[in-house]
Amino acid sequence: MTKIRAVAKFFFEGKRKFFVKGVTYGPFKPDELGNYLGHPQQVDVDLAMMREIGLNVVRIYHAPPKWFLDRCAAAGMRVLITLPWAKHIEFLNQRSARKAIRDSVRATVAANAGHPAILGYLVGNEISSTMVRWLGVPEVTEFVEKLVRMARAIDPDVLFSYATYPPTEYLLPQNLDFFCFNVYLLRLQNLTEERPLILGEFGMDTIRHSQEEQAEMLAWHVDSVVRCGLAGTVFFSWTDEWYTGDQEITDWAFGIVTRTREPKKAFHVLRDKLGWDSSGPPHRDLPESPVVSVIVCSYNGAKTLAACLESLSKLNYPNYEVILVDDGSTDNTAEIAQQFPEVRYIHQENHGLSHARNTGAAAAKGEVFVYTDSDCMADVDWLYYLIGTLVSGDYAGVGGPNVTPPAQNWIQACVAGAPGGPSHVLLTDTVAEHIPGCNMAFYRWAFENVGGFDIEYHQAGDDVDFCWRLQQAGGVIGFSPTAIVWHHRRFTLRAFLKQQEGYGEAESLLRFKHLIFFGPTGTAKWRGQIYGTPRFSWFINRPIVYHGIFGEGLFQSIYPTPQSEVAAYLSSIEWFALTIFLFGLGIFLPALRIVPYLMFGGTLCVALSYMVRARIEPKFDTVHARLLVMVLAFIQPLVRGFSRYFTWLHFKRTPRTVIRTREHLPAEAQIERNARRRVYWSEDGKDRHHLLGSIFQLLEEEGWRYSTDTGWNEWDLQIYGNFWWSIKLQTVTEYHGGGRCLTRVGLRNKFVATTVIINLILLSLLIYRQLNSSHVDLWSIILYSLFAIFLAFRARALKARVAELVDAAAYRAGLQRVRRRGKNAVPTKIEAVNISDGL
Repeated sequence: MTKIRAVAKFFFEGKRKFFVKGVTYGPFKPDELGNYLGHPQQVDVDLAMMREIGLNVVRIYHAPPKWFLDRCAAAGMRVLITLPWAKHIEFLNQRSARKAIRDSVRATVAANAGHPAILGYLVGNEISSTMVRWLGVPEVTEFVEKLVRMARAIDPDVLFSYATYPPTEYLLPQNLDFFCFNVYLLRLQNLTEERPLILGEFGMDTIRHSQEEQAEMLAWHVDSVVRCGLAGTVFFSWTDEWYTGDQEITDWAFGIVTRTREPKKAFHVLRDKLGWDSSGPPHRDLPESPVVSVIVCSYNGAKTLAACLESLSKLNYPNYEVILVDDGSTDNTAEIAQQFPEVRYIHQENHGLSHARNTGAAAAKGEVFVYTDSDCMADVDWLYYLIGTLVSGDYAGVGGPNVTPPAQNWIQACVAGAPGGPSHVLLTDTVAEHIPGCNMAFYRWAFENVGGFDIEYHQAGDDVDFCWRLQQAGGVIGFSPTAIVWHHRRFTLRAFLKQQEGYGEAESLLRFKHLIFFGPTGTAKWRGQIYGTPRFSWFINRPIVYHGIFGEGLFQSIYPTPQSEVAAYLSSIEWFALTIFLFGLGIFLPALRIVPYLMFGGTLCVALSYMVRARIEPKFDTVHARLLVMVLAFIQPLVRGFSRYFTWLHFKRTPRTVIRTREHLPAEAQIERNARRRVYWSEDGKDRHHLLGSIFQLLEEEGWRYSTDTGWNEWDLQIYGNFWWSIKLQTVTEYHGGGRCLTRVGLRNKFVATTVIINLILLSLLIYRQLNSSHVDLWSIILYSLFAIFLAFRARALKARVAELVDAAAYRAGLQRVRRRGKNAVPTKIEAVNISDGL
């Protein structure tokens, strides 16, 4: 029998998916040897009947004898062994109890090591919530993890897990191969992240319910498990015969067959549902199967492109096309595309990722646009789960997780474990705030309603912008935790840092457009929970668990730790710059010398926490790898922050030649001394909107940098000028009836961040100089005063230039300048002059 592997959210038997179709077996009344699994002849009969209805796994609750495993292997059945031990006592606080548990687990695993019938072990089962609360959640979790490590060292070729249930939902040992819950809740797929999830027990009693109800319930259950993307389920139980607590149980009848092995109605229903000849998921047709256009955008992605296109050719979906948009690649992308004639290949000049995605949408024939990247490989059921979620609710789009494939070297393994990778953000268990661009799908109508992707984003950020615009337009984005793509992380450190530079640039561009979603340091403020990324956690900031009154809640939910804002500040470039500044200041002020060391210690603690908590593939998990993760955790926010500020300074500065170019206006319309206000008059209903439209057009034509109001500002436009200043522009219109409009424009100077920083530095040096001088140092005061005068002059010049631009825009829009005489605004006719040559 081929070894079963846990890969992301699924099990695999070789290259094929293995769906757990299991049933519990026993325990029965023990024989003279203490065997709880009955007699060999009856086992043979039962196994044959199990195989008849498509079952492939049997779950047992005691250590099996070898003959039982041999018979299971001969029948093609795999065994999931639940290791029993005294969980009802205070086992952690008694050394003898802990030793007995370890010895029992060790003996059972060692006795059966290497047997081909064994699927895996459950090292524990349903420790009561009150006992876990008494012993401590971290302590019990750590004990289970130790049992798994010990058992895996004895038999590394089988799978290990722990069977939990809703009252202990929070017991999530991190070294399990898969998760096993005895009751399914929707959020469990997200809590278990990138590992398979199965249901360990599900059944219905036919004493209190009819056989028809049991059959209907189990049929519904199979469909639900497949639809929700679980890796399998285990029915409780095979037969009504059941022995526990040293007594025969006669008042329950959960079996698929009776005590005498007579099939119940559920037996026949499951035979139709599960199928006999396959261990794959028993898929059912989707309620809708819209035509899908899978769009892959690539720029010099030949290294992974072939694997990407190969995976897309094997998707389990009835009606889809694949479009490859080559964004001006200089490698052999075109040659690889020729190897896949079924792929529609489009070549364009290098315009950036957003432009390529729009190009793919323009060529698409489908009702749904699905996007992935050339460094991704899609799971065979990717579209099945993605579209299944999309058509299941009132969604405009849907996304799924991107999972790291096995690393090719230790550098790539460290990059995968470091912060800064692409991830999804969930508002609820099924609704996303953001889905990464490598795994997202949108209806055509939703795509067209928001105008596609913004081509301003060349490397990254277009997916974030699109999701925010779609939600602002009223769209809802769903999330499917099992619609998986395998996304290669960067192969080298240089490529990783280059990626972070791109993310920093995207954050800067996004902040111009979506200011409300960003904090003071320029990093995004997500409303939802970020998944799929390493998470810093203070020792006082552990996940919150609702235990219920007296620790007896039926559903004791865990609320994951959010991203730590304190940790984000401690690792930010602003914090690092302040540390450097105080270190320099400490040279002159000895009393401050300890402060920067403490600040750097905080930054180092964040990096150390990432190092300790990072998930690194076991074969690459060495001391050197952990140290590299720490270095990456330290460098990543600095690189990203530097790129963010560099982009911010670049895009928030209008070229000097543009500012120096003057508008050509008639003599009577030349700029006044007071450039703070402008007033314009119209007799034919032209209000502030006409003026703003003309200003926008002129700004674009001349090449100014600016931002527009996103609904959260008190200004209409922010025009970026020189290195020191920007201008806030605000408008209002007075309506005087009969189409007569008086539009007022206000202009205000605003400090640029560099102005504030440089002034703080200069003032600090000035104060230090004065405090450490025996007399007033006039030269330093004069020099700073000259700098202040320089700033005032630049502010005045920029405001005058913007006022001139507004006058030109008003003239173009057909508005008349109004000169102020005393307190009254009086229209003054402006002669028609051709100013287009100077624009």
